[in-house]
Amino acid sequence: MALKRFFILATLLLLVVGVRALADAVGLVTSLEQLEVASPLALGVVLLAAHLAGAVASDLGLPRVTGYIIGGLIVGPSALHIVSDADVAQLSFVDDVAIALIAFSAGAELRLPEVRAQGRAIAGILVFGSLVGFIAIAGLIFAFSSFFPITQGRSSLDVLVIAAVFGSIAIANSPSVAVAVINDTRSKGPVSSTILGVTVLKDVVVILLFAVMLAVAQAALQGGDDGSGLVPKLSWEIGGSIGLGLLVGWLVTQWMRRFSGQPILFVLGMAVALAGVSEMLHTEVLLMALAAGFFVENVSHVEAEPFIHAVEANSVPFYALFFALAGAGIHLDALTEVWYLVLILVAVRAAAFWFGTRLGARVGRAPDTVQKYAWTGFISQAGVTLGMVTIAAEAFPAWGEEMKLLIVAMVAVHELVGPVILQKGLEASGETQQAVWPEDAEDRKAKAATAAA
Repeated sequence: MALKRFFILATLLLLVVGVRALADAVGLVTSLEQLEVASPLALGVVLLAAHLAGAVASDLGLPRVTGYIIGGLIVGPSALHIVSDADVAQLSFVDDVAIALIAFSAGAELRLPEVRAQGRAIAGILVFGSLVGFIAIAGLIFAFSSFFPITQGRSSLDVLVIAAVFGSIAIANSPSVAVAVINDTRSKGPVSSTILGVTVLKDVVVILLFAVMLAVAQAALQGGDDGSGLVPKLSWEIGGSIGLGLLVGWLVTQWMRRFSGQPILFVLGMAVALAGVSEMLHTEVLLMALAAGFFVENVSHVEAEPFIHAVEANSVPFYALFFALAGAGIHLDALTEVWYLVLILVAVRAAAFWFGTRLGARVGRAPDTVQKYAWTGFISQAGVTLGMVTIAAEAFPAWGEEMKLLIVAMVAVHELVGPVILQKGLEASGETQQAVWPEDAEDRKAKAATAAA
């Protein structure tokens, strides 16, 4: 089955490449762009490539998320160039809708009784994992500053500032990857719930830590401001997002009390609306949707299962698009320039998370499976990391772009290997269950019909 799907994927890509080459030869490419049909074409190609690549990955025992990312990488600028950077930018609204659906699911999975039962373990992993990771990455750059182009020839103060800012960005994780892989494998248990709790809370902690480091760095370097403007900005982005999310959760419960029909369309509409509100009001769509899902599951007195099922029904195509667009945004040329430094940073970061997570889990008296395997959920990086490094690059033009190159290359590696490591960890912990996807169901029917014949 994997070979058949791979052949279909290859045929699709060859067909699209041939059509674009023919259009280019007869001068139709510019006309298509002027007619503004290039982005819908890119959207369709990305979705088909992601669907097929995800199915191939599943057949090979890999996470579908990894297949989505690789499918996007293949059609992106680094490979076949079917999808351009401009296409990825124009389709960025899809990212926000997907993040909203992912966060709805994550918030609904944060059940208060479970969080309270594992609160000490979650707190221990959050504190020690973040602290050890920050010290390891920042310490590596400071101690070996002569080996990193970003710090070569700079003063000790500059090196210290660069190391601190870099470390605060590098410890970020990806809740979206964690939720997608856990949902894909239908994992349930202490490892899964601990990973969800830590990754969700860590997003807030990392954003605050980064803001503090950015403010201190701007104040320490000559010509920098004191960063006081970050306080009201962060207060609105975090507090405002959570408040609006709780309001959205209340609106969802009111709808569910009064109307029982079409919950799938309603949830999809809410996700699209949240994406638009986030852009207009400069709030965090992730925090808004997390708070909404949390409210529906823990605060309201309505049955949350219909809401969760509606989120799952909408999520598959948006998950595929979200991670495929992330793959299309990977630039392999960034890896070729600094690959040896990236591999060192990736290895040190992974080792730090392994040690910090085990230490925090032990302090928090977590079960043995959590101590052994929870670290696998903290390898992936995605949107939050890229957002923070973009802000840092604008704040420090002297060295910000060099730091952005390293961080983006690290994210590319972590996007590819993180989901695989997490799935292996969940399998080793014994928490995975057989997920039934539409194509899997079709395969089972075909095998049953063959056996009956």
